[in-house]
Amino acid sequence: MSLSALNFKPTTNILISALISVVIFVCAVFPGLCFPWLSLDRLEVGGGEWWRVFSSNFVHFGWAHTLMNLAAFQIATFILFNSISSTRFVSLILLCNLSVGLGIYYLNPEYLVYAGFSGSIHGLLVAGLMFNKRHPVWVNSIFIALLFGKIFYEHQPDYQTNDIQNLLPVPVAYDAHLYGAIAGLIFGVFTLLMDKFTRLSKH
Repeated sequence: MSLSALNFKPTTNILISALISVVIFVCAVFPGLCFPWLSLDRLEVGGGEWWRVFSSNFVHFGWAHTLMNLAAFQIATFILFNSISSTRFVSLILLCNLSVGLGIYYLNPEYLVYAGFSGSIHGLLVAGLMFNKRHPVWVNSIFIALLFGKIFYEHQPDYQTNDIQNLLPVPVAYDAHLYGAIAGLIFGVFTLLMDKFTRLSKH
């Protein structure tokens, strides 16, 4: 069966997502080289290696961590980001990455080393649902509320990790999910307001 028969139309955003996924995969293949240089090591960042605030999103704690995030990233891109510009897509990823890294560095001193893309993925999901035109606004709003409900539940003292999370060699940094989701919400609100203002100014 050909790609045309499946009505598959690759967009620039999917290609961007694929490129980022390749970077993440390569980092996982060479952890001894990439992880020490790219992870958010608190001491190294304090010594001036500020790129780690951003690059820590692309390295992970083992293959289970890597593959879970790669799958979620590709699914989110394919479902939610077929209709926005590549400039906005890249800007959203940059904002989420920086928000997660800076949030962890300044607000979570208990994390001596941080790595992972799940925080940014939460931001992509929130913003993507806000941009989603395949479903009514109320449907997207319910999914956004459920996502923030999940994050709220993760922060409860009696929260129990599930079997998938137990595959990771380190505790899940749930605060990263919160920072990413907030960044996605801010980006979505700002973008939608800007679009509305642009439409009104043309009339």
